[in-house]
Amino acid sequence: MGQRFFPLDRELGLLQGAYTPQVQEAITRLGSRMSYGEACEELSRLWKVKLSTGSLRRVTLRHGAVADRLIQERVAQLEATSPEPTAQPEQLVMCIDGAMVQVTSGEWREVKTMALGEFEPHWDAKERQVVTQTTQLSYFSRVDTAENFSRMALVEWQRRGGDNAHTVVAVQDGAAWIQGVIDYHCPQATRIIDFAHAQGYLAVVGRAVYGPETEAFRHWYGRISRQLGRQPPQRTVGELRLLQHQHPDHPQAAEIETAIRYLENRLSMIDYPHFRRQQLPIGSGIVESGHKVVMQKRMKQAGMRWAEENVNPMLALRMALCNQTWNNTWREIEARVRRDKYTTRQAIPRQVTSPRLVTEADCQSLSALADTIGRRKMRPWRNHRWIFPHRPKSLHQK
Repeated sequence: MGQRFFPLDRELGLLQGAYTPQVQEAITRLGSRMSYGEACEELSRLWKVKLSTGSLRRVTLRHGAVADRLIQERVAQLEATSPEPTAQPEQLVMCIDGAMVQVTSGEWREVKTMALGEFEPHWDAKERQVVTQTTQLSYFSRVDTAENFSRMALVEWQRRGGDNAHTVVAVQDGAAWIQGVIDYHCPQATRIIDFAHAQGYLAVVGRAVYGPETEAFRHWYGRISRQLGRQPPQRTVGELRLLQHQHPDHPQAAEIETAIRYLENRLSMIDYPHFRRQQLPIGSGIVESGHKVVMQKRMKQAGMRWAEENVNPMLALRMALCNQTWNNTWREIEARVRRDKYTTRQAIPRQVTSPRLVTEADCQSLSALADTIGRRKMRPWRNHRWIFPHRPKSLHQK
């Protein structure tokens, strides 16, 4: 027989499990906000629902798996239909980066995150200058290959109207996989190396030449950083090359060459005076904070390890919370769970056999069975020892 359900369940719109939809939403929301133990405590105090940690984990991750599956289906739909996005941002900044999460095997997996926001310049009275401010942040996070991450991120890119933006700025480090994600979504975007990331390569050269944490290094590093932010990048790279030629036999010559070549190959991405004049953002702080907000706040607490199959479902719920799209996401989860539960199930077809004539052998078998049942001696139930264990054995035999 197929799985059955009570007809009133459909009438009330109940979900899978023993709890009402409102309680299951509370379970899922709390389970995606805090550790499962803390969520159980809050659920007991606020909803008066006693639930074990394991049960709360199963409910949360079951709905997370549905949310993750809905993302994949949405991507397939977008790729098939290519609908026109409704959002119309004027200026959009896109920052991409990766952070690590530990899985139950003891290994680490990279959670790739894309942060999107709209930016505009405004006058900062305290700083007495025009600064670029980024608002309306949203995130997409997933453990996947770079190619699949690019595809899956299409959901958030389309929701934010990336294709309709007049200006798109991509601020990130120079990793090859990040450039591939930018090429997939917006190859014409203005690409900028994060200023702090570029400063790190200056520090590599300075520490090698002047020594780490020396007064000479701190003085040189402050000056060269200001120069990088205010002067054309060719001047800074030229000064680094001159410093390299002054120390041709340095023990760290390979590290110095790698750092200088990294900046030299990306001159168009480190032209910070030009970007400042255009009032474009030059920092990727929104994705750095995105790691903390989306993933680390929930998934990198003390002692936490995650089964690999549970990482993306939890990230799907975290994105719904952080992007403030929980109401729409939960409605879609409810609809999908109800559809899966109440879809008409095909009963197992009964095997229909052709009628067969009753033979004389069948009659003899039935007759022998009836004689055996009739001759069976049954003990009277009133004297059964299981019913009256206090009676002596002699009474049971009478």
